[in-house]
Amino acid sequence: MHVMTDSRWRIGEVAAATGVTVRTLRHYDELGLLVPSERTGSGYRLYSDADVQRLYRILALRRMGFGLDDVAATLAADGDDPRPVLHRHLARLDEQVRLAEQLRARLTRILDLLDGTAEPSGAVFIEAIEVMTRMERYYTPEQLEQLEQRRQALGPETIERVEQEWAELFAELERHRLAGADPATPEVQALSRRSEELIEMFTGGDAGIRASLKRMYDEEGPERASRGMASPELFEYLRRAHDAAATDGG
Repeated sequence: MHVMTDSRWRIGEVAAATGVTVRTLRHYDELGLLVPSERTGSGYRLYSDADVQRLYRILALRRMGFGLDDVAATLAADGDDPRPVLHRHLARLDEQVRLAEQLRARLTRILDLLDGTAEPSGAVFIEAIEVMTRMERYYTPEQLEQLEQRRQALGPETIERVEQEWAELFAELERHRLAGADPATPEVQALSRRSEELIEMFTGGDAGIRASLKRMYDEEGPERASRGMASPELFEYLRRAHDAAATDGG
């Protein structure tokens, strides 16, 4: 730790304490961006509290992508008040935290997909990326957060069981469809009701999430949206089963 006394620091002390090179500090001085408040009789630069505060503002703006000319203009507009830069810096950090949390959720979902896979392949990652991209296209950040909370609440075992149930449900529906069964038959109606229960489990009863799910299926198509579990013909068969239930008041 570097101890600075009397709130006046030489250029080497500032460089050692902050990690900013002496060369950079001299460059800022030459540009008039950070001119030390004082000099010793021997000509050494002396930085005051206000100078150090200004240095922070310069560095914060630089890390936000500001060019040196923009830094100078911003400092001139803000005057001696450090709060505007502090607010900008804090907002930038909040955004970085938000993005980090999103990335963490994505990586967690990839790991969930990889669980149980003996030899993860590139195809698995491509599928994971495809699913994530599709989800982000159709769901708002708030909806994705709700879905993530539901995923955590349900737990990986329940989610895996539900995914397996969806596969079995679609396979059973396909069997009835190929056999020419009327969608209004009790067996098909039971499968239709269970599909509604599974959708309710996924959406948590949120009408907005359900609408986003429907839009994804409408625009992507059932086969792509269901990751190959349901063909357009099978999805139409399920829709007819839902319509039959509504007609019967079920």
